Amino acid sequence: MPDEIPEAAAYLNITVKELEERYLLEHEYDGAIILAPRSKPDSSECIFLTKDKRCLIHPVKPYECRKVFGCEAANRHKNIRDIIARRWR
Repeated sequence: MPDEIPEAAAYLNITVKELEERYLLEHEYDGAIILAPRSKPDSSECIFLTKDKRCLIHPVKPYECRKVFGCEAANRHKNIRDIIARRWR
């Protein structure tokens, strides 16, 4: 969500611009431009996932990560992404 970006940057002790450049990727979903965590190079894993499979920014992790982590129905993922797209518009 847009309001989560400054909080994540502060948690990592970097600027919002640094967070966006290093860790986030812009993409389009249902007509909304969204910033979301990048994947690690040559991987589909989230850039915030540590080697021991923990979230680097767990206390401030994004809404979508809190809501859809783990094995859940595909329609649940779509519902969450629709909510996120509306917030970015």
